[in-house]
Order: sequence, then structure tokens, then C-alpha cells
Amino acid sequence: MEVKKLDFGETLKDSVAIGVKNAPSVIAAVVLFLITIWIPYINIGTFIAITLLPTQLAKGEVINPLGIFDSKYRRYMGEFLITMGLMVIPIYIAMIFMIVPGIVLSIAWSLAYYFLIEKGKNPMQAIKASNDATYGSKWTMFFVILVFGVLASIVMLVFSAICGMINVGFITFVVMFVLVVLFMSIGMSINASFWKQMKDNVE
Repeated sequence: MEVKKLDFGETLKDSVAIGVKNAPSVIAAVVLFLITIWIPYINIGTFIAITLLPTQLAKGEVINPLGIFDSKYRRYMGEFLITMGLMVIPIYIAMIFMIVPGIVLSIAWSLAYYFLIEKGKNPMQAIKASNDATYGSKWTMFFVILVFGVLASIVMLVFSAICGMINVGFITFVVMFVLVVLFMSIGMSINASFWKQMKDNVE
């Protein structure tokens, strides 16, 4: 099977389109998650749902915020936590070796949860599938995340300075809130684009 390499331009364009389209739904889902995070058992399901939001965004439809309460997510609690445990310790150890290996592993395994639930793989298979699917695209993924982070920071600083000159608290709050929501949605949409382009690289 030919491995599809991630397209930098397509990813950024796709992410912005998906992110803007779903910004209200994403923030609603996150708010619902935060409001109910204190409820035992329910909170693990909503955490899994939030983690998997990019797979829903990748389908091109506007997500339903109430979908995070779907019982199907709690069904994968054991597999999800095992996968998390298998990834966290090696990434932490890799970070000790001058950070870079940890970043590489984090990117290589970033699709593992998606393969686990969307493709029905077991934890070890999901981690390996993510590593295989991202082969040859890790640097592109890194630069997409880097460029987005830099651009988001610049936009935040510019608007923060403008709001500072206007010096109206309510306007500052509204502008900053809208930007945070938008960037949060686009951030999730970047992962959605990664998944959409590379999910078929592994059987």
C-alpha cells in the first residue's frame, strides 16, 4: 500500500475551513465537558469524546455538542486508558533525551486514539498504526503545528494591543473570547485534517 504523505497547504486550508465552520459547536462541547467534569464515570466518557472530536470533524459535518455524552465512548474506557498508559511513559522517557525524541514520538503516536476506536484496533495495534500512518509526514505535521502556533500568537498579540488602545473591558473580553474559541476549533481541526489524510495509510 502506498503511504500518502501529508500535504502542508491542504492541511492548513482544510483546518481553517473546518475550524471556522465548527467553532460554536466545539466550544459548546468543551463547555459541556467542563461543566460535567466532576461527575464520576460520565467524565471519562466525555474526556474520550473530546479527544476523538477530530475524527468527527474530519467527516465534514457540523458536530453535535451533546454527542460527547454518548454511552459508546464509555465502552472504550479500558482500551483508552491502556493506550494512554502505553504512550505516556515512553514519551516521558524520550523527553529526557533532549526533548526532541519525545516530540517525535508524540507526533508519531498522535493518531493512536483514533485508530483505537474508529478502526477497532487494540492498544498496541493502534499505536503501531499511528506510527506507520504518519511515516514520512512527521516533519510536515510538526511544521503545520508550529506555523499555526506562531500565527495564532501573532494574531492574539496584535488584537490584544488594539484592544489595549481601545481600553474597553467588554470589547477586549469579547474579542479575546472569540479568538480563543476560533483557535481552539482550528487546533482540533488540524488533527482532523491529519486523520482525514492519513487514516487510510494503514489497513
